[in-house]
Amino acid sequence: MPIQEALLKMAMYVSLVLIVPGPTNTLLLSSGLKVGLRGTWPLVVAEALGYAIAIAVWGFFLSTFAAGRPWLYDVVKLASSVYIFFLALRMWTHSRVLQDVSVAPVRFRDVFVATMMNPKALLFSSTLFPLEAFRSAHYFAWALLVFLVVLAPIGVGWSSLGGILTSQRAWAARTSTLLRGASLVLLMFSGTLVYSVVNR
Repeated sequence: MPIQEALLKMAMYVSLVLIVPGPTNTLLLSSGLKVGLRGTWPLVVAEALGYAIAIAVWGFFLSTFAAGRPWLYDVVKLASSVYIFFLALRMWTHSRVLQDVSVAPVRFRDVFVATMMNPKALLFSSTLFPLEAFRSAHYFAWALLVFLVVLAPIGVGWSSLGGILTSQRAWAARTSTLLRGASLVLLMFSGTLVYSVVNR
């Protein structure tokens, strides 16, 4: 698969996973509700740093450890499909409670640590990033750049959503519809991961 095509495919699936409500996005939303985008944008930097470090650690560890264990990638794919299925269900069932989040102050460290420990980082490195990204520093740099380009607007979007939900309540219903649509796409992606393993 050409590099451009692989990175485009990665970007599409990464965007779907990043938009799912989770610990990092909840912190961004909480901060947005309290201090708005201007006071929250540094937290998007914390998210980017957390994911970059976690993806690099997981990715290069897996590529080394799985060198003589090709079956390990199948195990990780199946585990990832279960996790994505869980994310899809969570997105569907929690799409209406985006307004019910804490508005306590959120620190840079809070977002950085939450992102480092986020299971999404393992999913990105083991399933969504091309395997070649962890065999070539040049390829990894491009993959990470694409990832960060996708992450930035989504992180800013979650940060801005707090203010939007506060000022325009009608947007909450539209956001729920969008998230439920994305949850269906995630369910289909979960199925394709299982299919790619059982039909080798």
